[in-house]
Amino acid sequence: MAMFPEAVPIVDQGIKHMPNLVFTNKLAVELRDSINPGVLRRLTSLGKEVMGIVRINEEFNAKLPDSLSKFDKAIIILGPGGVGESWIKYVMSLTNTIIGFTLDSLMRFVKVRPSLLNIPSELFIDPIISSGDAAVPPKALPKAVIDWLMDYVDSGGDLYVLTRGDSINNIDLLMNSRLIFIYDVKLAELYNSIIKGGAVGGTSISVKARCDFCGNFPNPLCLLICPNVDLVKEIGGVE
Repeated sequence: MAMFPEAVPIVDQGIKHMPNLVFTNKLAVELRDSINPGVLRRLTSLGKEVMGIVRINEEFNAKLPDSLSKFDKAIIILGPGGVGESWIKYVMSLTNTIIGFTLDSLMRFVKVRPSLLNIPSELFIDPIISSGDAAVPPKALPKAVIDWLMDYVDSGGDLYVLTRGDSINNIDLLMNSRLIFIYDVKLAELYNSIIKGGAVGGTSISVKARCDFCGNFPNPLCLLICPNVDLVKEIGGVE
């Protein structure tokens, strides 16, 4: 099987029941404030790389949770109100930290090639657009954004992408991403079991799609973005 990026499930900081992850090696926690130490201990006891995600939506009066430094890696997502030169420089100065942008904050940079910008070698993208106090995913990523992100990857950058339904309408972009983040823990574990050749009781799983979203050759990535996916169990080579 081709090399596919691993899926990383995102859990809430108030999670009460720890997920049973066999094929998933990484998970992330989205933080609103400092996480309960007991929850963090239970998460780290899973033996996985645990990342902390924080959103900065305003340039002033924003601060990072103290507990962010206790994670294996931090992801700081800058929204359109938080994208200022001071915040970008500050995040880039931190160790074990990935800078992230929402779609509307990233749009400020797409007219300039990534190689001409002072952008770090790791970049996280959340394809949402701010709308007042809410945030909504676009119907599709603009071609200019896809081209810019592919140019970033071709320049040697490691891209981390958060999927929200079918808003990321480009399989090649996902295929060339380092990691794919998703809010559905069970779906992430299922996808990771497929790409790692996991099987239960001699049963293998393949993917079939009832649409042409992924072209003529649907692959496991369709599970994460395609609204019409069939899982077909094959036993003993007979479907």
